[in-house]
Amino acid sequence: MEENEVKQFSRRNFYTTADTAKVFLYAFLLPILFSLIFAYIGYGIASAVGVEFSEEVSFLTYLYENCLWFTIPYCLISQITFVCLFFIYNKANKISFSACKLSVKKINITTTLLCALFGILFVIGLYGLIEGCFGKLFDIIGIESTNLPIPLDNFWWYLLNILLFAIIPAFSEELIFRGVILNGFARGIGKIGAIFLSSLLFALTHQSISQFIYPFIMGIAFSVVTIKTGNLFYSMIMHLFNNITTLTIQFLINIKALSLPNEIGAVYIVVSILLAVAICSFFFLFYYFYLKKQKVEEAKEEGEESSNLMRVGKLPLLLYVGILISTAVIVINAVI
Repeated sequence: MEENEVKQFSRRNFYTTADTAKVFLYAFLLPILFSLIFAYIGYGIASAVGVEFSEEVSFLTYLYENCLWFTIPYCLISQITFVCLFFIYNKANKISFSACKLSVKKINITTTLLCALFGILFVIGLYGLIEGCFGKLFDIIGIESTNLPIPLDNFWWYLLNILLFAIIPAFSEELIFRGVILNGFARGIGKIGAIFLSSLLFALTHQSISQFIYPFIMGIAFSVVTIKTGNLFYSMIMHLFNNITTLTIQFLINIKALSLPNEIGAVYIVVSILLAVAICSFFFLFYYFYLKKQKVEEAKEEGEESSNLMRVGKLPLLLYVGILISTAVIVINAVI
C-alpha cells in the first residue's frame, strides 16, 4: 500500500459528540481570549500614539466605536478563529475534510437558488417580528440591541460590511456549527436532536439575549438544509443570502430609503406574526415536497466513537460545561 493510501486509510471521515463538545468549547472561549489579547494590544498602540481615554467609557468601547483600524480586525477575530480551529482540529485529530460534508462537485443549481431565495425570505418574514416586536420588548426591559460597529451609510461601507458580516461568517460559522457540531450530534443523538441542540449552541455563541432568538431559528433552518441535502454548501448559500439581506435592509434604513414604524401597534404585531408564519410555512413546503425527496449519498462511516471524556447520558460532560459557561457569559453581558 502506498504512503498516500495509508494516510487516507488512517483518517476518519466523521465527527463524534466528543469532537462536538471540544470544538464548541474552543469556538466559544478562544475568540474571547484572542479578543482580550488584541484589545490590550490596541490599547498599547493607541496610548503610544497619544490617544486619551475617558474614565466614563472603557478603553475597549472607545476603540471599538471610534477607531476603524482596531474595529475591523477585531470583528474578524471570531471568524478567523473558527476557520483556523476547523483546519487545525481536523489535522490534529486525523479527520478527513469530507467529514464536514462540504462538496462543490455535485451542486444542484435549483437547490442552490431555492436556498438563496429562502435565505432572503426568512429575513423579510422575520425582520418585523424580531427587530420590531422583540426589539421594542428588549428596549422596554433595558436590554440593548447590538449595532454594527462599522458605518453603513454609503455604498463602499456597504460592500465592506457585506465582506465582514455576510461572506466570511457564512463560510466560517457553517464549518463549525453545521460542519462539525451538527454532524457530530447527528451521529451521537440522531438528526432531530442534532438540529435543535446545534442551533442552541449557535445561538449561545452570539453571547447576547437580543441576538439569541433569530440565530436559533435560522440555525434550525440551516441544519435542516444540511441534513436533507447532505451538503454543507447549501447552508452556506442560505446563510450568505440571509446575511446579505439583513445588511441590505439596514443599509436602506440608514440612507433613509426605507423606514420602520416608530410605534409598534396591534396591526404591526399581527402582520409581523402572520408574515413570519407564512414564511415558515413556505419553508415547510420546501422541505416536505422538495428537500425530503432529495437523494443523499451518505459517506460510509467506519469506526466507533471512542473517547475518555466523562458522559451524562449520550453527551460528554464537557458539552454541559460549555453550555453553562456560554449561558453565564450571556447573563453577564445582559447585566453589565
